[in-house]
Amino acid sequence: MNAQHLATLADLARIHGLETNGLSLSNPRARERVVAALSALGVPARNAREIRDSRIASARRQWRGLEPVTVCWLADQPRVRLAQPASAHSTRLSATVHLEDGGTLRFNLSSHRARIVERAVVDNASLVRREFVLPDLPPGYHTLDVDARTATFRTQLIVAPDRAYGSAPRAPEENTARRGRGPNDEFIREYGVFAPMYAIRSRASWGAGNFSDWERFCAWMASRGATIAGTLPLLAAFLDFPGCEPSPYSPASRLFWNEFYVDATRVPEFHACAAARRLFQSRNFQNRIRRIRRGRMVDYSEEWSLRREMLERLSDFFFQQPSPRREVFERFLREHPETMDYARFRAACDATRLPWQQWPARMRAGRLRATDCDPRAERFHLYVQWIAQEQVNHLLSRCRALGVKMYLDLPLGVNPAGYDVWRYRDCYALDASVGAPPDMFFSGGQDWGFAPLHPERIRELGYRHVLDFLRFQMRHTGLLRIDHVMQFHRLYWIPRGLSAREGIYVRYPADELYAILCIESHRHRTRLIGENLGTVPPIVNETMRRRGLRRMYVVQYAQQASARRPLKPVPKDCIAGLNTHDMPMFAAHWRALDIADHVQLGLLSRAEARKRRARRRSMNRLLVEFLKREKLLRGIADSRTVCQALLKWLADGPAEMVLVNIEDLLGELRPQNTPGTASERPNWRRRAKKTLERILRDPSVERTLREMIRRRRRTAGPPNRQPG
Repeated sequence: MNAQHLATLADLARIHGLETNGLSLSNPRARERVVAALSALGVPARNAREIRDSRIASARRQWRGLEPVTVCWLADQPRVRLAQPASAHSTRLSATVHLEDGGTLRFNLSSHRARIVERAVVDNASLVRREFVLPDLPPGYHTLDVDARTATFRTQLIVAPDRAYGSAPRAPEENTARRGRGPNDEFIREYGVFAPMYAIRSRASWGAGNFSDWERFCAWMASRGATIAGTLPLLAAFLDFPGCEPSPYSPASRLFWNEFYVDATRVPEFHACAAARRLFQSRNFQNRIRRIRRGRMVDYSEEWSLRREMLERLSDFFFQQPSPRREVFERFLREHPETMDYARFRAACDATRLPWQQWPARMRAGRLRATDCDPRAERFHLYVQWIAQEQVNHLLSRCRALGVKMYLDLPLGVNPAGYDVWRYRDCYALDASVGAPPDMFFSGGQDWGFAPLHPERIRELGYRHVLDFLRFQMRHTGLLRIDHVMQFHRLYWIPRGLSAREGIYVRYPADELYAILCIESHRHRTRLIGENLGTVPPIVNETMRRRGLRRMYVVQYAQQASARRPLKPVPKDCIAGLNTHDMPMFAAHWRALDIADHVQLGLLSRAEARKRRARRRSMNRLLVEFLKREKLLRGIADSRTVCQALLKWLADGPAEMVLVNIEDLLGELRPQNTPGTASERPNWRRRAKKTLERILRDPSVERTLREMIRRRRRTAGPPNRQPG
């Protein structure tokens, strides 16, 4: 391939958002990565002819009249850019805005008053891009049609608040009550408790925790002054077939609930159904429950088998005869018709016992018939989604009454065998997967296995699918953590057939995605937190600050080998904690057990491990000295006392929110997840060391949480002295 073709390929990659910095396209392996990524985007580039033709097609698309989407921030005068022939400077254009509420605005655009922002020659025609000023518009999603006589162009206008909900300075009446008097008083800062829902189980639950256990847990948190209840994603999962996938970050859908968390004993049909009561009281069923309760790990297959057996009895009973609850159910289906499509998909999975990629062509293409599945299974999946929604609604209602906000987590992707990819495949790039490039731990890179959203197609489809899964989350939470917030800027794609070390970053339309986040967060009154841990480009944090997304501050990442500054300063606009679900528990981190684990997994050599242990000991020593200077630590410095001292330091600090991992207070050593492992570690399965009843009576946990709220409410004097 000659130099001209290589230059055209580089230009084609740039147009389609591929980040080729550091790649020499004269190198065949580097060129293969770029060509494979373009192919996954639907852009042929295997030879010189395809490169030339794709470059011409891309130029035409770049210079179409209007882009599919135009962002207008409320603080600025709305503007739109239209590509026209250079000779059209005197043309008067007729424009119509179709407002989201059904209204219309009609006006004219004058080319000679527009500002030229770009010029190009495409297909031997001289073109210009002009910027037109629009009238003021309300926030929302509108459609602009521009009639240029010979053609009509259309764009979706996203008119968005400049910042996400809750990020502007709040009025006193919107905050919790003041303490004391005087202009220097501060408003109460929040704290909350985090735990995986499956880990917090009561003596009454059938192994893992459920919605009822979580309701009791939230009531207890509220009585200790907590206003945030944080947990892992609660989204639909494959727990029987295709394959048991317990990871909450590989959901079967981001649009439906995981019915695993339903408490069958609280379903109204449970008390009315004789068959369900007989099953529950049977010796075999009770023996299975006892065996499950004895385990330290969640056995999803066995527990779901038990729960499904009971829920199927309740479903059969429910559909046998009309009842007032049937009317409620029918109303739910009218309000959520997509549930019927999802239920048939899950029933087809039950019937075929195959992932959808291996179904017959018609079914694979998204056309399911009633005969493709067992009607009983289809009814079951409808029923369990309905009762899951009922129990979620009850939990959220109880939380609102207690003044507690649910803190949910939006996963980066979905299981490739799941409903979302099957139904909305045009939104996904099916010939690539998402992962991470090689780093000091994973020299071969990481392949997380799920297909990325297609950056151009989601725009052309008006972001409908993105809006659907964002709205599903925000309807049910006051706080939403966005996993891997860098996804709105770029993702590491691994084209099919290549290894994780041969991936490439693909850019996304960040401005449009942040505009959607800002609109939806205001409409649902949901504060947003972006998971920005690790190495992210500076633009990510800059954009988060500009658009009002809270950052994350984690002590394990903030600790450093500096006597002057053993911890990085805590920013105000953040949610702070000791760790996350992907990190070692604090006690394990303090004792460097994570380093030993990395040696066992083959991620670290013994020589490198010795260096890291020495560095960890040094950082721990400096941290202890700092905490003692701050009078937060006295006496013996072990994992328990240092953990408590750090929580006090965070509580005194400027962070808007502090999240306490309940398992740190229980002295847990093992993490819920070890990144980069699958069968090597029992990820997402570990129950808390104590039952819910024992946690609620634990005096050490009680003292720590009482101290958290006391310090969060304290207003006299500066919050705390930042190290350094």
